[in-house]
Amino acid sequence: PPIDPLREGVVMSVAMTLGKKESIYKVSEKGARLIHLESPVLNSNEMERIASYAEEENGGFAQGTISTRYSLSDGPDGMKAAIDAICDKAAEDVRNGVEVLILSDKADDQSVLDETTYIPPLVAVGAVHHRLIAEGLRMDTGIVVETGSAWSTHHFACLVGYGANAVHPYLALETVKQWHGNSRTQKMMEAGKLETTTVDEAQQN
Repeated sequence: PPIDPLREGVVMSVAMTLGKKESIYKVSEKGARLIHLESPVLNSNEMERIASYAEEENGGFAQGTISTRYSLSDGPDGMKAAIDAICDKAAEDVRNGVEVLILSDKADDQSVLDETTYIPPLVAVGAVHHRLIAEGLRMDTGIVVETGSAWSTHHFACLVGYGANAVHPYLALETVKQWHGNSRTQKMMEAGKLETTTVDEAQQN
């Protein structure tokens, strides 16, 4: 039968949560202490809002970021060692109370870009997801993948399928932002050749 998102909204929701999940068999106040997301795809403003939840007055959700980049000088064998390292760090962070775990391939500056490469995000999130399951820690944290190599709904769906609770496609969003701010784009909007949109609306599309 055709998909009916209106009448079947309950089972077609793309809402996600971040934080430590309590047992579904025990109703408690702690079980409701989660960060609720309307969509697994996050923009920069939503990432900043999530970061603000680390403050005690906003819930005190402990957060940690693990870089998925590794040195080019390590060669092909460097990826295996890097995957093991991020899995070890993820398990350690979650044991220490991290409730929002961010796996990021973002480089701090050009020198980092020149000297390193990144673990493919599907490999990184899948490895961390299964390590946390193996150690009985997966329900204690939410995983956010911050990556420049995801830009389509298929990419986002695969990352969620591999274990991510949310995705921040920072490079795709920045590309749309620059396109929107381009003088040619603005002139086409003014001439009615393109629908007039805000940056946020363009990124949502």
